[in-house]
Amino acid sequence: MPYAILNKIRMHYEVSGAGAPLLLINGLSAPAVGFALQAKAFAPHFQVVTFDNRGVGETDLPAEPVYTTAQMADDAAAVLRHLRIGRAHVLGTSMGGTIAQELALRHPRLVRSLVLACTWVEGDPRFLHTLESWVSLAYRVPVEERYRHVVYPWLFAPGFFAKKENVELAFQRAMAYPHQTKAEAIERQARGILAWNGTRAKRLRGLRVPTLVLVGRDDILTPPAFSRALAKAIGRRARLSV
Repeated sequence: MPYAILNKIRMHYEVSGAGAPLLLINGLSAPAVGFALQAKAFAPHFQVVTFDNRGVGETDLPAEPVYTTAQMADDAAAVLRHLRIGRAHVLGTSMGGTIAQELALRHPRLVRSLVLACTWVEGDPRFLHTLESWVSLAYRVPVEERYRHVVYPWLFAPGFFAKKENVELAFQRAMAYPHQTKAEAIERQARGILAWNGTRAKRLRGLRVPTLVLVGRDDILTPPAFSRALAKAIGRRARLSV
């Protein structure tokens, strides 16, 4: 498993496939292994790069009160430069979508195109309250309960719960991963999200790369209204798909 010392921390990353580089950036508390199925699907067509954000998976957990979105975007840029990738297509989901936005703003020469999936540029008060709740519960609830009763009701659409085996399979896969995310990492990443929220809408108009804004119509955590606002903030270079 590849590691590199980047931005003074040890970061874990994976590379698979061949073709144009495609960087996948995952969401709050989610390790790169969460993209395993997507990486497998993309690998016949792209050089797929995944990595663990700071604090998550096999990347170090630096002792800082907040992991800012800018820091995490710089980490993503450092991975690309370490791999000597000049420009990459970038796909970010949820928090990973905010990191992808920041990456495109801070390191525009590294980004060929953007896919911003189930993400936002400004979440509403309900969304921010949910993040605060997750932080509080991360310290109080065992990791098993965190998946079943804190995260899953927000992450999956109603149809997913129609079959009990869907929930069980997701839970078994999550629990099989040996590097569970610590409460400290959830808090530090969430604090970064909360500080970043609503601060970039005007700057997004300056993006110069083709951008697909993607969201599920039944998404309750990051609903379609968030993606519509994001696409509107970016302007004519953005295409919205619900």
